[in-house]
Amino acid sequence: MSRPDTSETLTIHALGAHGDGVHQAERERIYVDRALPGDTVTAALRRDAEGLWRGDLIDVIAASPHRVSPPCAHYDVCGGCALQHATPAFYQDWKVSLVRDALAKRDLAPRVWKDPVFLPAGGRRRVTFAALKKGNVVTLGFNRRRSHQVTDVAGCLIIDPAILELRSKLSMLLVPVLKEGKSADVFIQMVNGGCELVITGPMGRGGAPDLVVHEALAQLAHTARIGRIAWRARERDAPEVMLERNPMMARFGALNVALPPLAFLQPTPAGEAALVAAVMEHLPEKGTFADLFAGCGTFTGPMLARGAVDAVEGNPDAVRALEKARGTLPLRVTLRDLFRNPLRADEAKRFDAIVFDPPRAGAQAQAKALAASTVPLLIGVSCSPGSFARDARILVDGGYTLDSAQVVDQFTWSHHVELVGVFRRA
Repeated sequence: MSRPDTSETLTIHALGAHGDGVHQAERERIYVDRALPGDTVTAALRRDAEGLWRGDLIDVIAASPHRVSPPCAHYDVCGGCALQHATPAFYQDWKVSLVRDALAKRDLAPRVWKDPVFLPAGGRRRVTFAALKKGNVVTLGFNRRRSHQVTDVAGCLIIDPAILELRSKLSMLLVPVLKEGKSADVFIQMVNGGCELVITGPMGRGGAPDLVVHEALAQLAHTARIGRIAWRARERDAPEVMLERNPMMARFGALNVALPPLAFLQPTPAGEAALVAAVMEHLPEKGTFADLFAGCGTFTGPMLARGAVDAVEGNPDAVRALEKARGTLPLRVTLRDLFRNPLRADEAKRFDAIVFDPPRAGAQAQAKALAASTVPLLIGVSCSPGSFARDARILVDGGYTLDSAQVVDQFTWSHHVELVGVFRRA
Protein backbone atom coordinates (compact mmCIF):
# COMPACT_ATOMS: atom_id res chain seq x y z
CA MET A 1 0.00 0.00 0.00
CA SER A 2 1.24 3.47 -0.85
CA ARG A 3 2.34 6.04 1.68
CA PRO A 4 -0.38 8.56 2.66
CA ASP A 5 1.39 11.39 0.81
CA THR A 6 1.35 9.69 -2.61
CA SER A 7 -1.27 9.34 -5.30
CA GLU A 8 -2.36 6.22 -7.17
CA THR A 9 -4.46 5.31 -10.18
CA LEU A 10 -7.43 3.24 -9.07
CA THR A 11 -10.34 1.45 -10.68
CA ILE A 12 -13.60 1.87 -8.80
CA HIS A 13 -15.48 -1.39 -8.31
CA ALA A 14 -18.50 -0.46 -6.19
CA LEU A 15 -20.29 2.30 -4.30
CA GLY A 16 -20.19 2.32 -0.51
CA ALA A 17 -23.11 2.97 1.83
CA HIS A 18 -22.07 6.62 2.28
CA GLY A 19 -21.71 7.31 -1.45
CA ASP A 20 -17.94 6.81 -1.69
CA GLY A 21 -16.49 4.88 -4.60
CA VAL A 22 -14.83 1.65 -3.48
CA HIS A 23 -11.59 0.26 -4.90
CA GLN A 24 -11.08 -3.33 -3.75
CA ALA A 25 -7.33 -3.64 -3.15
CA GLU A 26 -5.61 -6.95 -2.52
CA ARG A 27 -6.12 -6.87 1.24
CA GLU A 28 -8.50 -4.02 1.98
CA ARG A 29 -10.76 -1.41 0.49
CA ILE A 30 -9.97 2.17 -0.48
CA TYR A 31 -12.86 4.63 -0.29
CA VAL A 32 -12.63 7.40 -2.87
CA ASP A 33 -14.75 10.49 -2.41
CA ARG A 34 -17.03 11.30 -5.39
CA ALA A 35 -16.00 8.32 -7.49
CA LEU A 36 -18.39 5.89 -9.18
CA PRO A 37 -18.24 2.22 -10.23
CA GLY A 38 -16.54 2.09 -13.63
CA ASP A 39 -14.38 5.16 -13.00
CA THR A 40 -10.61 5.06 -13.33
CA VAL A 41 -9.28 7.84 -11.13
CA THR A 42 -6.17 9.36 -9.65
CA ALA A 43 -6.54 9.79 -5.90
CA ALA A 44 -4.36 10.96 -3.03
CA LEU A 45 -4.33 8.25 -0.38
CA ARG A 46 -4.43 8.65 3.38
CA ARG A 47 -5.51 6.82 6.51
CA ASP A 48 -8.48 8.32 8.33
CA ALA A 49 -9.03 8.44 12.10
CA GLU A 50 -10.66 5.00 12.00
CA GLY A 51 -7.74 3.42 10.15
CA LEU A 52 -9.56 3.16 6.81
CA TRP A 53 -7.85 4.05 3.56
CA ARG A 54 -9.36 7.14 1.92
CA GLY A 55 -8.71 8.55 -1.52
CA ASP A 56 -9.19 12.23 -2.26
CA LEU A 57 -10.15 12.51 -5.91
CA ILE A 58 -7.54 14.32 -8.03
CA ASP A 59 -8.62 13.45 -11.56
CA VAL A 60 -11.02 11.21 -13.46
CA ILE A 61 -8.94 9.43 -16.10
CA ALA A 62 -11.79 7.36 -17.55
CA ALA A 63 -15.36 8.19 -16.58
CA SER A 64 -18.00 5.72 -15.49
CA PRO A 65 -21.04 5.48 -17.78
CA HIS A 66 -23.03 6.58 -14.73
CA ARG A 67 -21.14 9.88 -14.34
CA VAL A 68 -22.66 13.27 -15.15
CA SER A 69 -21.70 16.87 -14.44
CA PRO A 70 -22.99 17.97 -11.02
CA PRO A 71 -25.78 20.56 -11.40
CA CYS A 72 -24.64 22.66 -8.41
CA ALA A 73 -21.85 25.22 -8.86
CA HIS A 74 -20.73 24.67 -5.25
CA TYR A 75 -20.50 20.88 -5.45
CA ASP A 76 -16.70 20.72 -5.45
CA VAL A 77 -16.34 22.70 -2.21
CA CYS A 78 -19.58 22.05 -0.31
CA GLY A 79 -19.94 19.02 1.94
CA GLY A 80 -23.72 18.84 1.79
CA CYS A 81 -24.40 16.47 -1.13
CA ALA A 82 -22.76 13.14 -1.92
CA LEU A 83 -24.04 12.03 -5.33
CA GLN A 84 -24.81 14.86 -7.71
CA HIS A 85 -22.23 13.36 -10.08
CA ALA A 86 -24.36 10.23 -10.76
CA THR A 87 -27.14 9.79 -13.31
CA PRO A 88 -30.67 9.85 -11.82
CA ALA A 89 -31.22 6.20 -12.77
CA PHE A 90 -28.02 5.03 -11.09
CA TYR A 91 -28.69 7.19 -8.04
CA GLN A 92 -32.22 5.87 -7.59
CA ASP A 93 -31.16 2.25 -8.02
CA TRP A 94 -28.47 2.79 -5.40
CA LYS A 95 -30.93 4.30 -2.93
CA VAL A 96 -33.22 1.29 -3.27
CA SER A 97 -30.24 -1.05 -2.95
CA LEU A 98 -29.32 0.50 0.41
CA VAL A 99 -32.62 -0.81 1.79
CA ARG A 100 -32.61 -4.12 -0.09
CA ASP A 101 -29.03 -4.90 0.98
CA ALA A 102 -29.67 -3.99 4.62
CA LEU A 103 -32.64 -6.37 4.73
CA ALA A 104 -30.79 -9.10 2.84
CA LYS A 105 -27.96 -9.02 5.38
CA ARG A 106 -30.57 -10.02 7.97
CA ASP A 107 -32.00 -12.65 5.60
CA LEU A 108 -35.15 -10.60 5.11
CA ALA A 109 -37.24 -9.65 2.10
CA PRO A 110 -40.74 -8.18 2.11
CA ARG A 111 -43.59 -10.04 0.47
CA VAL A 112 -44.24 -6.92 -1.62
CA TRP A 113 -41.92 -4.10 -2.65
CA LYS A 114 -44.06 -0.97 -3.01
CA ASP A 115 -43.01 1.49 -5.71
CA PRO A 116 -40.32 3.80 -4.34
CA VAL A 117 -41.03 7.51 -3.93
CA PHE A 118 -38.33 9.92 -5.11
CA LEU A 119 -39.00 13.54 -4.30
CA PRO A 120 -37.48 16.48 -6.19
CA ALA A 121 -34.82 18.71 -4.70
CA GLY A 122 -35.57 22.21 -3.50
CA GLY A 123 -38.04 21.57 -0.68
CA ARG A 124 -35.79 21.28 2.39
CA ARG A 125 -37.50 23.38 5.08
CA ARG A 126 -34.94 22.82 7.85
CA VAL A 127 -31.24 23.43 7.51
CA THR A 128 -28.23 24.13 9.72
CA PHE A 129 -25.67 26.59 8.42
CA ALA A 130 -22.14 26.77 9.77
CA ALA A 131 -21.20 30.33 10.76
CA LEU A 132 -17.86 31.96 11.51
CA LYS A 133 -17.30 35.57 12.52
CA LYS A 134 -13.87 36.92 11.66
CA GLY A 135 -12.92 40.56 11.36
CA ASN A 136 -16.55 41.58 11.89
CA VAL A 137 -17.57 39.56 8.83
CA VAL A 138 -19.79 36.49 9.19
CA THR A 139 -19.28 33.63 6.75
CA LEU A 140 -22.48 31.61 6.58
CA GLY A 141 -22.55 28.38 4.63
CA PHE A 142 -21.59 24.72 4.91
CA ASN A 143 -18.44 22.91 5.96
CA ARG A 144 -16.21 21.61 3.22
CA ARG A 145 -16.28 17.84 2.84
CA ARG A 146 -14.46 16.14 5.72
CA SER A 147 -13.44 19.55 7.05
CA HIS A 148 -14.42 22.19 9.61
CA GLN A 149 -13.66 24.99 7.15
CA VAL A 150 -16.79 27.03 6.43
CA THR A 151 -17.55 27.63 2.76
CA ASP A 152 -19.77 30.56 1.85
CA VAL A 153 -22.56 28.96 -0.20
CA ALA A 154 -24.77 31.57 -1.85
CA GLY A 155 -27.03 29.04 -3.59
CA CYS A 156 -28.26 25.53 -2.89
CA LEU A 157 -30.44 23.24 -4.99
CA ILE A 158 -31.96 21.28 -2.10
CA ILE A 159 -33.05 24.11 0.22
CA ASP A 160 -36.40 25.90 0.20
CA PRO A 161 -35.83 29.16 -1.72
CA ALA A 162 -37.34 31.09 1.21
CA ILE A 163 -34.45 29.94 3.41
CA LEU A 164 -31.93 31.02 0.80
CA GLU A 165 -33.56 34.44 0.64
CA LEU A 166 -33.35 34.69 4.43
CA ARG A 167 -29.74 33.55 4.43
CA SER A 168 -28.79 36.44 2.15
CA LYS A 169 -29.85 38.86 4.92
CA LEU A 170 -28.44 36.99 7.90
CA SER A 171 -24.69 37.38 7.40
CA MET A 172 -24.80 41.11 8.12
CA LEU A 173 -27.49 40.83 10.82
CA LEU A 174 -25.47 38.22 12.73
CA VAL A 175 -22.34 40.39 13.02
CA PRO A 176 -23.33 41.99 16.38
CA VAL A 177 -24.69 38.65 17.64
CA LEU A 178 -21.87 36.14 17.20
CA LYS A 179 -18.55 36.07 19.07
CA GLU A 180 -15.46 37.14 17.13
CA GLY A 181 -13.27 34.26 15.97
CA LYS A 182 -15.65 31.55 17.16
CA SER A 183 -17.74 29.21 15.07
CA ALA A 184 -21.47 28.66 15.58
CA ASP A 185 -24.35 26.76 14.02
CA VAL A 186 -27.44 28.56 12.76
CA PHE A 187 -30.51 26.33 12.46
CA ILE A 188 -33.40 27.60 10.34
CA GLN A 189 -36.80 25.97 10.10
CA MET A 190 -39.73 27.16 7.99
CA VAL A 191 -43.23 26.09 9.05
CA ASN A 192 -46.38 27.25 7.27
CA GLY A 193 -44.80 30.55 6.29
CA GLY A 194 -43.28 31.11 9.73
CA CYS A 195 -39.59 30.89 10.54
CA GLU A 196 -37.53 30.03 13.59
CA LEU A 197 -33.83 30.49 14.23
CA VAL A 198 -31.77 28.52 16.76
CA ILE A 199 -28.17 29.62 17.28
CA THR A 200 -25.73 27.18 18.87
CA GLY A 201 -22.42 28.62 20.04
CA PRO A 202 -20.90 31.64 21.79
CA MET A 203 -22.55 35.02 21.48
CA GLY A 204 -21.44 38.59 22.03
CA ARG A 205 -18.21 39.70 23.68
CA GLY A 206 -18.43 37.33 26.64
CA GLY A 207 -19.86 34.25 24.93
CA ALA A 208 -23.39 34.59 26.31
CA PRO A 209 -26.25 36.92 25.35
CA ASP A 210 -25.82 40.44 26.78
CA LEU A 211 -27.77 43.65 26.25
CA VAL A 212 -26.09 44.32 22.90
CA VAL A 213 -26.94 40.82 21.69
CA HIS A 214 -30.56 41.09 22.83
CA GLU A 215 -30.96 44.37 20.96
CA ALA A 216 -29.30 42.90 17.86
CA LEU A 217 -31.58 39.85 17.97
CA ALA A 218 -34.65 42.07 18.20
CA GLN A 219 -33.45 44.00 15.15
CA LEU A 220 -32.67 40.73 13.33
CA ALA A 221 -36.13 39.31 14.04
CA HIS A 222 -37.81 42.51 12.84
CA THR A 223 -35.72 42.95 9.70
CA ALA A 224 -35.77 39.30 8.60
CA ARG A 225 -39.34 38.63 9.82
CA ILE A 226 -38.35 35.74 12.06
CA GLY A 227 -41.05 34.46 14.39
CA ARG A 228 -38.82 32.96 17.09
CA ILE A 229 -35.14 33.01 18.01
CA ALA A 230 -33.57 30.63 20.53
CA TRP A 231 -30.00 30.08 21.71
CA ARG A 232 -27.91 27.38 23.34
CA ALA A 233 -24.22 27.37 24.19
CA ARG A 234 -23.61 23.73 23.24
CA GLU A 235 -25.37 21.20 21.03
CA ARG A 236 -26.67 19.09 23.91
CA ASP A 237 -28.07 22.06 25.83
CA ALA A 238 -31.77 22.84 25.85
CA PRO A 239 -32.49 25.88 23.67
CA GLU A 240 -33.45 29.08 25.49
CA VAL A 241 -36.06 31.22 23.74
CA MET A 242 -34.65 34.73 23.36
CA LEU A 243 -37.72 36.21 21.72
CA GLU A 244 -40.94 34.98 20.13
CA ARG A 245 -42.97 37.24 17.89
CA ASN A 246 -45.29 34.48 16.67
CA PRO A 247 -45.78 30.84 17.73
CA MET A 248 -44.53 28.19 15.31
CA MET A 249 -47.69 26.31 14.34
CA ALA A 250 -47.72 23.00 12.44
CA ARG A 251 -50.80 21.18 11.18
CA PHE A 252 -50.83 17.38 11.46
CA GLY A 253 -54.24 16.09 10.40
CA ALA A 254 -56.65 17.01 13.18
CA LEU A 255 -53.89 18.54 15.34
CA ASN A 256 -52.71 22.14 15.24
CA VAL A 257 -49.49 22.02 17.25
CA ALA A 258 -47.46 24.91 18.66
CA LEU A 259 -43.96 23.56 18.08
CA PRO A 260 -41.25 23.87 20.72
CA PRO A 261 -37.81 25.15 19.64
CA LEU A 262 -35.84 22.69 17.52
CA ALA A 263 -38.92 20.48 17.16
CA PHE A 264 -38.33 17.62 14.75
CA LEU A 265 -40.21 17.79 11.47
CA GLN A 266 -39.73 15.72 8.37
CA PRO A 267 -37.19 17.70 6.31
CA THR A 268 -39.60 18.44 3.45
CA PRO A 269 -43.38 18.90 3.37
CA ALA A 270 -43.57 16.52 0.39
CA GLY A 271 -41.56 13.91 2.32
CA GLU A 272 -43.90 14.22 5.28
CA ALA A 273 -46.92 13.80 3.01
CA ALA A 274 -45.40 10.71 1.34
CA LEU A 275 -44.59 9.02 4.64
CA VAL A 276 -48.01 9.81 6.12
CA ALA A 277 -49.70 8.46 2.98
CA ALA A 278 -47.65 5.25 3.22
CA VAL A 279 -48.68 4.75 6.84
CA MET A 280 -52.33 5.58 6.29
CA GLU A 281 -52.55 3.22 3.32
CA HIS A 282 -52.15 0.29 5.68
CA LEU A 283 -53.85 1.58 8.84
CA PRO A 284 -57.34 0.11 9.42
CA GLU A 285 -60.28 2.40 8.69
CA LYS A 286 -61.41 2.11 12.32
CA GLY A 287 -59.69 1.02 15.49
CA THR A 288 -57.59 1.88 18.50
CA PHE A 289 -54.00 2.77 17.71
CA ALA A 290 -50.66 3.67 19.26
CA ASP A 291 -48.03 5.99 17.83
CA LEU A 292 -44.65 5.24 19.42
CA PHE A 293 -41.86 7.83 19.23
CA ALA A 294 -44.69 10.20 18.29
CA GLY A 295 -42.71 13.45 18.31
CA CYS A 296 -45.05 16.40 17.84
CA GLY A 297 -47.68 14.34 16.06
CA THR A 298 -46.68 13.86 12.42
CA PHE A 299 -48.53 10.53 12.29
CA THR A 300 -50.69 10.95 15.39
CA GLY A 301 -52.77 13.73 13.84
CA PRO A 302 -53.78 11.87 10.67
CA MET A 303 -54.36 8.65 12.65
CA LEU A 304 -56.97 10.42 14.80
CA ALA A 305 -59.31 10.48 11.79
CA ARG A 306 -59.67 6.70 12.17
CA GLY A 307 -59.90 6.20 15.90
CA ALA A 308 -58.44 6.82 19.34
CA VAL A 309 -54.66 7.18 19.51
CA ASP A 310 -52.14 6.74 22.30
CA ALA A 311 -49.13 8.95 21.47
CA VAL A 312 -46.00 7.91 23.37
CA GLU A 313 -42.93 10.15 23.28
CA GLY A 314 -39.78 10.63 25.35
CA ASN A 315 -39.28 14.36 24.76
CA PRO A 316 -41.09 16.42 27.43
CA ASP A 317 -41.41 19.50 25.19
CA ALA A 318 -43.06 17.48 22.43
CA VAL A 319 -45.41 15.85 24.95
CA ARG A 320 -46.47 19.24 26.32
CA ALA A 321 -47.10 20.49 22.79
CA LEU A 322 -49.32 17.49 22.01
CA GLU A 323 -51.22 17.84 25.27
CA LYS A 324 -51.99 21.49 24.52
CA ALA A 325 -53.16 20.62 21.01
CA ARG A 326 -55.40 17.64 21.76
CA GLY A 327 -58.51 19.52 22.90
CA THR A 328 -61.48 17.10 22.82
CA LEU A 329 -59.85 14.68 20.39
CA PRO A 330 -59.60 10.98 21.38
CA LEU A 331 -55.89 11.32 22.12
CA ARG A 332 -53.93 10.15 25.13
CA VAL A 333 -50.37 11.48 25.42
CA THR A 334 -47.74 9.70 27.52
CA LEU A 335 -44.22 10.80 28.41
CA ARG A 336 -42.11 7.64 28.31
CA ASP A 337 -38.56 6.70 27.39
CA LEU A 338 -39.19 3.82 25.02
CA PHE A 339 -35.51 2.92 24.92
CA ARG A 340 -35.35 2.28 28.67
CA ASN A 341 -39.00 1.47 29.24
CA PRO A 342 -40.58 0.07 26.06
CA LEU A 343 -44.30 -0.51 25.73
CA ARG A 344 -44.83 -4.04 27.08
CA ALA A 345 -46.60 -6.84 25.25
CA ASP A 346 -49.45 -6.87 27.78
CA GLU A 347 -49.93 -3.11 27.29
CA ALA A 348 -49.84 -3.41 23.50
CA LYS A 349 -52.52 -6.08 23.18
CA ARG A 350 -55.42 -3.61 23.23
CA PHE A 351 -54.30 -1.88 20.02
CA ASP A 352 -55.47 -2.79 16.54
CA ALA A 353 -52.27 -1.35 15.06
CA ILE A 354 -49.09 0.31 16.27
CA VAL A 355 -46.97 2.81 14.33
CA PHE A 356 -43.36 3.33 15.39
CA ASP A 357 -40.94 5.93 14.03
CA PRO A 358 -37.76 5.86 16.14
CA PRO A 359 -34.60 7.95 15.75
CA ARG A 360 -31.72 6.70 13.61
CA ALA A 361 -30.57 4.28 16.33
CA GLY A 362 -33.77 2.29 15.87
CA ALA A 363 -36.02 0.65 18.44
CA GLN A 364 -34.30 -2.58 19.47
CA ALA A 365 -35.78 -2.80 22.98
CA GLN A 366 -39.23 -1.84 21.73
CA ALA A 367 -39.02 -4.38 18.90
CA LYS A 368 -38.28 -7.14 21.40
CA ALA A 369 -41.36 -6.20 23.41
CA LEU A 370 -43.58 -5.99 20.32
CA ALA A 371 -42.27 -9.31 19.03
CA ALA A 372 -43.87 -10.92 22.09
CA SER A 373 -47.19 -9.12 21.57
CA THR A 374 -50.39 -10.09 19.77
CA VAL A 375 -50.89 -6.78 17.93
CA PRO A 376 -52.11 -7.76 14.44
CA LEU A 377 -50.42 -4.90 12.55
CA LEU A 378 -47.18 -2.97 13.05
CA ILE A 379 -46.05 -0.15 10.76
CA GLY A 380 -42.43 0.94 11.05
CA VAL A 381 -40.98 4.17 9.69
CA SER A 382 -37.21 4.52 9.63
CA CYS A 383 -34.41 6.78 8.39
CA SER A 384 -31.81 4.03 8.91
CA PRO A 385 -32.03 0.85 6.82
CA GLY A 386 -29.47 -0.84 9.08
CA SER A 387 -31.28 -0.34 12.39
CA PHE A 388 -34.64 -1.04 10.72
CA ALA A 389 -33.37 -4.37 9.40
CA ARG A 390 -32.04 -5.32 12.84
CA ASP A 391 -35.40 -4.54 14.45
CA ALA A 392 -37.32 -6.22 11.61
CA ARG A 393 -35.35 -9.41 12.20
CA ILE A 394 -36.46 -9.35 15.84
CA LEU A 395 -40.12 -8.94 14.84
CA VAL A 396 -39.97 -11.69 12.21
CA ASP A 397 -38.29 -14.06 14.66
CA GLY A 398 -41.18 -13.27 17.02
CA GLY A 399 -43.76 -14.44 14.51
CA TYR A 400 -44.45 -11.41 12.32
CA THR A 401 -44.17 -11.36 8.54
CA LEU A 402 -42.64 -8.42 6.71
CA ASP A 403 -45.59 -7.82 4.44
CA SER A 404 -44.32 -4.84 2.47
CA ALA A 405 -41.59 -2.22 2.29
CA GLN A 406 -41.43 1.12 0.52
CA VAL A 407 -38.48 3.43 -0.04
CA VAL A 408 -39.11 7.16 0.37
CA ASP A 409 -36.26 9.45 -0.66
CA GLN A 410 -36.55 13.06 0.44
CA PHE A 411 -32.82 13.43 1.17
CA THR A 412 -31.94 14.11 -2.46
CA TRP A 413 -28.28 13.45 -3.45
CA SER A 414 -27.35 12.27 0.05
CA HIS A 415 -26.70 8.76 1.38
CA HIS A 416 -29.72 9.03 3.70
CA VAL A 417 -32.94 7.23 2.81
CA GLU A 418 -36.21 6.44 4.54
CA LEU A 419 -38.56 3.50 4.38
CA VAL A 420 -41.90 2.28 5.62
CA GLY A 421 -42.27 -1.38 6.54
CA VAL A 422 -45.52 -3.23 7.32
CA PHE A 423 -45.54 -6.25 9.66
CA ARG A 424 -48.48 -8.59 10.18
CA ARG A 425 -48.99 -11.34 12.70
CA ALA A 426 -48.51 -14.66 10.93
